[in-house]
Amino acid sequence: MITTLEYDVVIVGSGAGGGTIAARLSPLCESGARIALLEAGPHYTREHFNTRERDMIGLFIDRGAMPSNNYEIAVSAASCVGGSTAVYTGVTFRAPDGLIDGWARDFGLDELSGADIEARFPRLEGEIDAHFPGDEYENANNRLFREGCESLGWPVKQFRVNVARCERCGFCNLGCPYGAKRGTLEVQVPRAVERGVELIPNCRVHTIDDDGVNAVLGDAPEGTMASRHPTGPLRIEAKRIVIAAGTLNSSAILMRSRSRLGDLSPALGRYLTLHPALTSFGRMPEPVRGFDGFPKLHYTDRFSESHHYYIETAFYFPFVTAKSLPGFGSDIRRFMGSYDHLTCALTLVHDEPEHHNRMTIAGPEGRPEIDYRLSQRSRDAIVHAQQSTGRIFFEAGAEEYVSPVSNRFSMTSPADLEPVITVGDLQSGRVVVSSAHPMGGCRMGSDPDTSVTNAWGELHGHPAVVVGDASVFPTSTKVNPYLTVMALAERCAERIAAGL
Repeated sequence: MITTLEYDVVIVGSGAGGGTIAARLSPLCESGARIALLEAGPHYTREHFNTRERDMIGLFIDRGAMPSNNYEIAVSAASCVGGSTAVYTGVTFRAPDGLIDGWARDFGLDELSGADIEARFPRLEGEIDAHFPGDEYENANNRLFREGCESLGWPVKQFRVNVARCERCGFCNLGCPYGAKRGTLEVQVPRAVERGVELIPNCRVHTIDDDGVNAVLGDAPEGTMASRHPTGPLRIEAKRIVIAAGTLNSSAILMRSRSRLGDLSPALGRYLTLHPALTSFGRMPEPVRGFDGFPKLHYTDRFSESHHYYIETAFYFPFVTAKSLPGFGSDIRRFMGSYDHLTCALTLVHDEPEHHNRMTIAGPEGRPEIDYRLSQRSRDAIVHAQQSTGRIFFEAGAEEYVSPVSNRFSMTSPADLEPVITVGDLQSGRVVVSSAHPMGGCRMGSDPDTSVTNAWGELHGHPAVVVGDASVFPTSTKVNPYLTVMALAERCAERIAAGL
């Protein structure tokens, strides 16, 4: 039996995009508007986040690594209320200067203004408590990175992070047990629900049409919050449909809906960018305890323009650290035995949108798949970035450096970096590049042949359907996209409210 519900607006996804749109539309509930916020994952509360890596891996799609078809890259994204804002480290970048105006110019988005988006950033930062943290946040891992960059004469800059009353326990990527990380799980979604938006977790949307969505409501896992509706097939009719299921799922939902929506843009799913990333490690003579304290504070953009990447501080848990090391056996056991002496950094490559890089669907259920190939430019950037990270660590006093892109397990001198880390060592299946910032697939633009939505996220030919997440980005933002997603989502919500 199919349960049928009716709303004025249904929002699919509760992350940076969907959560923001729900919060912005929630005042309409006071005037009688009916708004539903659907989330495919469970509704975990902060009490669930027990800081145990083995338990919390269940927060992620495919347990934290959704691989591309060729196994060159694996994407990490969450499936829970709050989306990936529940499991990120709180890094909050503004879009680079000129990026939004470049999108408007290059893709015919006359209604999109860089000045408008940039004016939203300070207010959004205030809403989520994004700020430059004080010196007390700098643990030894962050300090060593900063000192290494400064000794090399490379610029070292600080992130804004959106935390409040942070205990600096270091477990940000496993969900914050203190509620200090101010993502949509803690800020926008509770605000929307308080004002009358109905949150429906465990609700997996299969297809949509111009009048609503077709979904299945599953059981709530033990210890999570359930909705008030019976489990099983669900038909939700609505005047406006917002797809904000994340880059991995928004394109897939639309692809599965082709027979219901008619012809959609041939660009659907294409121009995917992933911000390819790799972690590497240094072993210091003294204890670092990088797992103790806030994990991310600093970055260098020394090679952003010349070689297309950033290097950011980071620190990860034992399993993630071990799987990022090259090889097997005794070397890994020995190196992991020095876990409290390790430094860690993350390299993030500015990849370009390419037509062949895309989201697709497969199988009878139309499951999302990633079809992505690293370009030669990205490969060169990865190699240069891994060499540069080694220079930072050696300059900071490291005795040993380990990169996943190498022809031997470790290096003990800066002279080893170029001979040991080469493009030839970046082999598919041997080195799995990671990603936590998927973008594109439903890119904005004026031409329906090369874009999927207009400047407001409205699906070409279907103005009642709005896409409100990072999948609308025409190109990579080059930086962590969270704040840019929020700004564009807020703009979408204003358009929807005006239409209603």
